[in-house]
Amino acid sequence: MSDAAYERLTPDDLGLPPGARMPVRFTPARHWSPLVISFPHVGLAWPHDLHPKPQVDFPRNADYDVHTLYDSAPQWGAASVAAVYSRLVADLNRAEDDVSRRIVPDHPAPRPRRNPGVAPTTEEPEGDRDAGRPGRGVLWTAAIGNVRLLDGPLSYTDFRDRIERFHAPYHRALQVLLERRRQRFGYAILLDAHSMPSSVGPDLVLGTLAGRSCDPGLEHAALAALRGHESAAGPDHGPDHGPLRVTVNEPYRGGELVRRFGRPSEGLHALQLEVSRGLYMDEQRYRLYELPELPSGTAGAPSRDTMDDLGASPSRHGFDRAHRAFVPPDPRRGRRLAELRRRVVSLVRCLASHGIGHGVPRGTATAS
Repeated sequence: MSDAAYERLTPDDLGLPPGARMPVRFTPARHWSPLVISFPHVGLAWPHDLHPKPQVDFPRNADYDVHTLYDSAPQWGAASVAAVYSRLVADLNRAEDDVSRRIVPDHPAPRPRRNPGVAPTTEEPEGDRDAGRPGRGVLWTAAIGNVRLLDGPLSYTDFRDRIERFHAPYHRALQVLLERRRQRFGYAILLDAHSMPSSVGPDLVLGTLAGRSCDPGLEHAALAALRGHESAAGPDHGPDHGPLRVTVNEPYRGGELVRRFGRPSEGLHALQLEVSRGLYMDEQRYRLYELPELPSGTAGAPSRDTMDDLGASPSRHGFDRAHRAFVPPDPRRGRRLAELRRRVVSLVRCLASHGIGHGVPRGTATAS
C-alpha cells in the first residue's frame, strides 16, 4: 500500500462477516505518518435491531462533535477512526469485561473497574470494585440525567452480541491501523480524542496513565505543543486570547484504549486529550460555535476542499451538517476557540512528525 490516501478498513479487518455494516467511520490520511486518531464517543446512532431504543438525548451522552476540531488532521498525515454508534450501546473506551455481575448475572468472569484504564486487583472483592463507579463500565445502566437504559439484567448472550458487533470491531480497527504504522515506521502513536464538561475545570487535559502509556519525550513534546509559545513564558495565557489551562493526568489519566495500546516498550505509544466543551459549543443548547477559519497559508490551515468529517466528504460517511446548529461566539469565546483550534492542530502536527531523531523507541515489529 504505497499511497496513504487509499488505505482502507474492511469487515474482515474488523472480524466481521463479509458485507456487514461497519460500526466505525474511517478517514485515511493524505500521507503516511505514525499517528492514528480515535474518536470512540462521538457516535449518535442506535442499532435498528436493538430494542428498545432508549428515549435519551444522544448528543448529551456523547463527546459531541469533538471530531470537528480535528478537521485538518488528514493533511498532517493522521488517519482517524470514529464510532458510529452511541456509547450507550457499548462504551468503546472500557474493557470488554468491565461489567458487574449485577448487570450480566451469567457472565463467567466479570471484572468491573473502579477507574477506566486501570485493571482491578484480584484481591479486591467484586462488590467493592463496582461500588466506585456503578453502571459506567462497558455497559451503562443509566444515561446522563439518570435515564434508565436497562429494564433488568442482560443475558451473557445478548451482552456478547454487543461486544462482538460494536466494541471488538473498534478495537480491532485501531489494532490494524497501528500495526500497519509500526511495520512502516518501527513505532506507532494513538491519540484518543474526547471532550469534557466545562465544569471539570481545565480547558485541556493530556492523559498518559501517569507517564506509562508513552515515551517521556513524546509526552513532553505533546505538552509543549498544547501549551504553545506560552510554555516558555510561564502562565498559560496571552494578550490575544483568554487563558487556556492545560493539565497532565489530572483529572483524567486515560481510559481503556490508552491502556491497551500504550505499550512504549513495544513501540506503541498512546495519549488521551480531553477538551472542554465550553470552548467549542454552547453547552446549554448543544450548539456548536462557528469554527473560525485559519488564515490561508498558515500552519494548520486546511485546504478549501476539506469537508465536514475530518476532511472526508459528508456523503461518504453519512455525516452532514443538518443535525448541527451553529451560533457565533462572542469575541472572547471566538478568540479562545481560535486558540483551541491552533493548539489542537499543533498537537496533531507534533505527534504526526515526532519520533525520528527524537528518541522515541522503535520497539519490535511484533503483533499488537
